[in-house]
Amino acid sequence: MKIPKDQFVVGVDLGGTNMQIGVVGADGRMVGRCKRKTKANEGRDAVVRRLVEGVHRALDDAKVSRDKLFGVGVGAPSAVDCEKGIVIKAGNLGWENVPLREILTKELRCPVVLDNDVNVAAWGEVQLGAARGRENVLAVWVGTGVGAGLVLKGELWRGPRHTAGEIGHVVLFPGGQPGFMTVEDVCSRTGIVNALRRLMPMYPESALHKLIAEKADDAGSIGSSTIARAYAREDELVRKVVDKSADFLGIAIANIVTMLSIDCVVLGGGVTEALAEPFVARVQRSFERTVFPSTLRKTEILASVLNDEAGVLGAAMLLTA
Repeated sequence: MKIPKDQFVVGVDLGGTNMQIGVVGADGRMVGRCKRKTKANEGRDAVVRRLVEGVHRALDDAKVSRDKLFGVGVGAPSAVDCEKGIVIKAGNLGWENVPLREILTKELRCPVVLDNDVNVAAWGEVQLGAARGRENVLAVWVGTGVGAGLVLKGELWRGPRHTAGEIGHVVLFPGGQPGFMTVEDVCSRTGIVNALRRLMPMYPESALHKLIAEKADDAGSIGSSTIARAYAREDELVRKVVDKSADFLGIAIANIVTMLSIDCVVLGGGVTEALAEPFVARVQRSFERTVFPSTLRKTEILASVLNDEAGVLGAAMLLTA
């Protein structure tokens, strides 16, 4: 399905904290934006109302009239039944079996398509980003958690139970301690921060102590940017934890690529974006040590070029899938 040249699509990246909304033309350019707090604690109806209002605000920002809206794509932080348009279970929204497509179609009076948030990011990278033109792609997003999207033979692969890509829940350490078993436990920002907090008392000279103290408006927090700053200073503690996390992520990716013989991997998410090339290079080296057969070492591991716009653009481009 092609977007008519005189029409526009809207992409929505619906997160537990924020929702990002973009108006995209037939050429793939974003021409209008709106970012809003999700405020999931106010309940489903309030979130939907804010989303609908956000779509209208983005259209106004783009100076696009409602009759030029071809459709809306939404990436949700959940397993999604795309055929029925249902958000199956989104823990950070407090939603279960929400018929979001039906609700939004009535509110916006246009076609609506729905998919998992990392699936749409993967689709964005394939359509407009680092993996443009590739037919077989694994996209791994490393942020608060770890998720993945698969594009096989040029199409999103969701699996018959709508859960393909849950790499964060792949077990790395069977029989390990709770909180130290899965890819997400070890490789997500949450996992990295947990390890740093556990080890900080043993590293009193770590730059983290000072960097955290400087954040008076968010005392005690350790975000991706803070980790990246300490990493760039070659802080011993941060280097140790982040490098080990990258090594394990490379192993997890190698396992998937060994199984599926994929020729392109895209890394994205807040951790990847903050740590940039050194992180991607470390993952690549670990991947190459692990993947089988050796011919698959040629698989490219690329950083996202769309970054935090991947979800919005990918959601918009769902209308072309």
